[in-house]
Amino acid sequence: MSSYDVTDSAVIDATPERVFALLVDEYAGRTHWWTQVESKPVGDIAFGEVGAVCTVTVRNHGTAHFSWKTTEIVENRFFRFEYLEGDLVGYGDLKLDPQGDKTRIEYRWRVKTRGKANILGPLLNIRKRHSQVIRAGFDALNAQVSRDGESAGRD
Repeated sequence: MSSYDVTDSAVIDATPERVFALLVDEYAGRTHWWTQVESKPVGDIAFGEVGAVCTVTVRNHGTAHFSWKTTEIVENRFFRFEYLEGDLVGYGDLKLDPQGDKTRIEYRWRVKTRGKANILGPLLNIRKRHSQVIRAGFDALNAQVSRDGESAGRD
């Protein structure tokens, strides 16, 4: 198994409360602004609660499939995901830190590949591709915040 420890961050033009709510809606499958990542809740525990399980498909010059379980949540501040099955095992920590009326978002990804991802990982530069997907998600999150602000201004 290949191991990865990657951290990506950005500043989002919204409060941690708004960012948290947008992430919960996206991971729960209620919205679809993060086009490279498709998340579908599995089971009876709603996303946004500890114990929620999601199956995830990531598309970036290939496709990765895995499931994760939310193992820790601090509302408006932190999610910890445990990658359970599929191409990855390990953890992801998503932190939200207030910066005035904005939020510094950080995702630390600590995983090991298995199966086809273990074989193809070095060839595909999984570390780089993961960062591309996460940064695209941060950009999409900022765009969603902007769209929400424009919608609110029209009401």
